[in-house]
Amino acid sequence: MRRRGLAFLTALWFCCGAGAQFPEVSEEALAELGSTYGIPQMNGFVFIEGRFIPPPYTVTRKGNGIFINRMQVEQPVPWSGFAAAGTNGAEPPAKKAVDADGDFEAVEAAAKPAPAAPAAPAVPAGEPAAEPDKPKTAQSIDDLFADEAKPAAQAPALQPAAGRTPEDVKAEKDALRANLDRIRKGYEQSLHRGDIFFFGQRHNRVNGNYGTARTLMGVLPKALRHAESPNDLLQRLTQGGVYFIDLGICTELYKNKTTFPLLEERLLKIEEAEAVEAMKRKPANVW
Repeated sequence: MRRRGLAFLTALWFCCGAGAQFPEVSEEALAELGSTYGIPQMNGFVFIEGRFIPPPYTVTRKGNGIFINRMQVEQPVPWSGFAAAGTNGAEPPAKKAVDADGDFEAVEAAAKPAPAAPAAPAVPAGEPAAEPDKPKTAQSIDDLFADEAKPAAQAPALQPAAGRTPEDVKAEKDALRANLDRIRKGYEQSLHRGDIFFFGQRHNRVNGNYGTARTLMGVLPKALRHAESPNDLLQRLTQGGVYFIDLGICTELYKNKTTFPLLEERLLKIEEAEAVEAMKRKPANVW
């Protein structure tokens, strides 16, 4: 009965767990924000969609996207909303735009003449004229980064606002670029310390320090080699003292079961490095 329940949970995860894919970084975002390239890191552990990615790890920011080894792992701010906030007639239209479902829709590159404004309707004598609509209040770019612990999908996009000057738009883009570079640098520093990251479209980011990573690496290669199902893998990890990996991540890991030799190779390198360090700490014999 318990096995049937676990099998049902696995099937339910497959049916309901699929998340939205990151939209491609647009040409406009890349042109406006540029790119920042990191320094390759030999430490740390990265899993993307359950697949172990061997080091070195290079964390890069391209436009509004964060990449590790050319694979996008985060897009903290959707460029479609920010681009809309920056268009007040002073900037050319984007070559690409991301619509609501994440697909690209073509935008005309050549500017078309604006249609003539319709004449105001006549107001009968004795009746007050209608008041014009008030402009919307602009949202601050700082609000986008108020809480880094929240999923990136919850970050609000800037809203269009009338009366913003080109200097205002430039200042917001500069702030956006600085915050994105800070996020990129944070990933790079964490990997340098030996932290572990699980990225996936179907679950929130999971990460831990080197101690957590070392415990996992001591169990995962063998467990993944011999596991016969995601549930079996979860049980083997739990028996080995690994409690922060749930069934969803075990399902992704099991889908990449054939990559266990990469994990075994990484574990061997870790053990060799630990043996060298132990020899360095061993006191020399005194004759």
